Amino acid sequence: MKITKTFIVVFLLTFLIGTISFYLLILKTGENVEQIEITQPIPSDSPAPKIETKIELEILEENDDWRDEHESKFKIKLLETGEGFHGNQIEAKSGETWLGLFKVKDKYFLRSTKIKIHSVHDSVIDGYEEKYATQKTGKSVIVSGKLQPVFLLKNAKQLKEGETKTLFWNNSNEESKNEEMESTSLDKKFIREYQFGEEKYILQVREGVNKKGEKILALIFEDDKKKQVLHSTKSIEEGDYLGSLNWVGDLDRDGKPDFYFDLYFHDNVEYKNLFISSEAKKGKLLKKVATFITTGC
Repeated sequence: MKITKTFIVVFLLTFLIGTISFYLLILKTGENVEQIEITQPIPSDSPAPKIETKIELEILEENDDWRDEHESKFKIKLLETGEGFHGNQIEAKSGETWLGLFKVKDKYFLRSTKIKIHSVHDSVIDGYEEKYATQKTGKSVIVSGKLQPVFLLKNAKQLKEGETKTLFWNNSNEESKNEEMESTSLDKKFIREYQFGEEKYILQVREGVNKKGEKILALIFEDDKKKQVLHSTKSIEEGDYLGSLNWVGDLDRDGKPDFYFDLYFHDNVEYKNLFISSEAKKGKLLKKVATFITTGC
């Protein structure tokens, strides 16, 4: 049987078309598989993708007067009673009359009192063991009578003797402390509200950033019109705090709150601060009028 040229041409064309169709079918099937893998739903028990949210901190004004502050810049002198002060920390003499804030039963009074200064052993300066010391350079401060004051003031002519409204005193000498006394640490959770007449005031610690974008902690006092940063430091660790609240009342009797703080800026320093409202400048609520700075080792 003789095969014609036409038959051969038809056979080759049919074979070529079949081969091309087969490969096209394979490619199409592969694409469908890839699509299935991509669009396959995520199982319900799979963890949801984490979405990071950035918390924007408030830009706060800094108040770091403590960097170059010393008691000598204040007209009013501030002092506490106690033992173990370094000699150069006590700028007072026995027999001087100071104005002390005293607690008498459940009330508080400003009254004049004479102070007594005694030389005592200073383990840092005079040597650790007192029996071998050749000098006593330390000082203790007490007042006449059994009652010891919250604090002592000198040159405070704007303050008058008499009963003084007091809302709070953190008395470390009392054996029993209530919860309010134990929570006076000025940490990130601290917030207090005070009502004086018809006015409401808020004292709180707030975390924010300075103008450079650095994290800071700020002690803020405010009413419904004004806000004032009383103290601030750089915030480095979770346990950062700004000190402690020692006393709240109306020392100058102007119907507004005054404060006594132990503010923090260094582990080896106690930095007592008295703020009163009657001396505040225009646009401010309080003014720092006295400090008492003591150091440890």
